Amino acid sequence: MNILFVYFDKTIQNDNLYVKSLCEEIRRQNGSVECSIDAFWNSTRKYDIAHIQFPEVIFKWRQPSDNGLKVLRQRIARLKSMGTKIVYTRHDAIPHYCTDKNKLELYRIVETQSNAIIHLGEYSRQEFARIYPENTARHFVIPHHIYDSCGYAFPSKLTSRNKLGLPTDKFIILTFGSYRNEEEQRLVVDAFEHLPMSDKFLLAPGFYNNCFTNRKTPIQNLLRYRTQKKKFRLDMNRALQLHEKISNTELPYYFSAADIVLIQRKEILNSGNVPMALFFHKVVAGPKFGNIGELLDLTGNPTFDLTDSHSVIEAVAHARQLANTGYGEKNAEFARQNMNTELIAQKTILCYQQIYNLTLHENPTDR
Repeated sequence: MNILFVYFDKTIQNDNLYVKSLCEEIRRQNGSVECSIDAFWNSTRKYDIAHIQFPEVIFKWRQPSDNGLKVLRQRIARLKSMGTKIVYTRHDAIPHYCTDKNKLELYRIVETQSNAIIHLGEYSRQEFARIYPENTARHFVIPHHIYDSCGYAFPSKLTSRNKLGLPTDKFIILTFGSYRNEEEQRLVVDAFEHLPMSDKFLLAPGFYNNCFTNRKTPIQNLLRYRTQKKKFRLDMNRALQLHEKISNTELPYYFSAADIVLIQRKEILNSGNVPMALFFHKVVAGPKFGNIGELLDLTGNPTFDLTDSHSVIEAVAHARQLANTGYGEKNAEFARQNMNTELIAQKTILCYQQIYNLTLHENPTDR
């Protein structure tokens, strides 16, 4: 099969480990996989599958214009007329905290014009059915794979803490990735402040990342950063709050240094930090919402109510109890058995085959 991943070519900006590792494994198993945005728009080659991961990538993360959306509809129709099947992996219900009508329309176009939708959890499939009850696409539930093919090392906890300059005698709670708004910052800080643990330590490398955007001037970004530091800064002996993007090389040290991982997301469908935490043998506490809550419930990890800060405190305390029993090893074993990259690539290829009528066998993940 000729497969097109609608994403940046590796020579340009293919820095998304989810896309990169899945694309490489599908290529290893299937043979023909191209990763390109320009080919989606311009190629005359006949592709069997065009697989969209993030609708915004179609426009290279730029704001889509009214005319751009019109051309997109025409291009999808043209690809379909050539026999190409459109597959979409539903990472997000809508762009994070977005109210822009063109971006919302971009998502609607992709969701309604795809021949198949891959959901990372059953929650997403059911939500989609409520939004688009008349939709006739094929639906597949295939979990987010772990990062077992990325060559990550597993440094020891002590090595990792020394590398990052972290205390070796503290109970470290890692919140990884950028905090997207002040709601997420407030959720974590309030819970942390009231957490009854004398040895607690918050490791939050992306705590202030939302202060620095291309939509604001450097002065505006700096003023917002200073304001947030006054609002949310914790005692430096109990927290490391930064505004850094962590490289893939540094990433293992952060997860290995942690005792548990706390998912700080509010009302979000998926988070790659959950499979990453499972992969690194960590217990995870996260919101009982979306596919995140579904996976945490399935694996026996604690969840919390997003509207109740006391619920967050209870979930973190429960996570500590589980970590003390070695539950992180159970998480890693579950992930290796059910979420390894080879298996997820196999299920994805089977999805391709079914919608392209290359097999008569039913996929057990097909819904």
